[in-house]
Amino acid sequence: MEKLNFKKRVMEEAVRRQESIVSDFRQRIKEIREGEQQPQDEPVEYDQQGQEDESALVINRIGRELDFVIDELDFLKQMRTADNILDEVTLGAIVITDCMTFFPSVSLEQFEVDGQNLFGISKNAPLYKEMKGKKKGDTFGLNGKSYKILDLY
Repeated sequence: MEKLNFKKRVMEEAVRRQESIVSDFRQRIKEIREGEQQPQDEPVEYDQQGQEDESALVINRIGRELDFVIDELDFLKQMRTADNILDEVTLGAIVITDCMTFFPSVSLEQFEVDGQNLFGISKNAPLYKEMKGKKKGDTFGLNGKSYKILDLY
């Protein structure tokens, strides 16, 4: 039961972190747009127009990144693996290795739950492709780095 509770807290923290990233992107776009809407006392000159064009490019780039993190958040929220113990590596598993603990789900920086550091990895990550389907006691590796699965659930 403790493992299921931990998985639930991991999922909650992962969602919270992803929501925070979405919020940060939205705030950044808002700040750029507000900066563009400052009252101008003088006519737009070439340099100012170039700056406005650059702002639009930045907003478009951030918008694409925002779309990506929203898709990742939606994927994370749809994962329903926190309510069962798994015996092989799949999305939503907690994978404890001799080096670090992984949470295959979406790409998240290292995060902490109950004093334990976890590293969220995307289903598209080469490392996930190497660990997928492995069981407790198995090893996997990438780029000369080897990991032994000590526990998973």
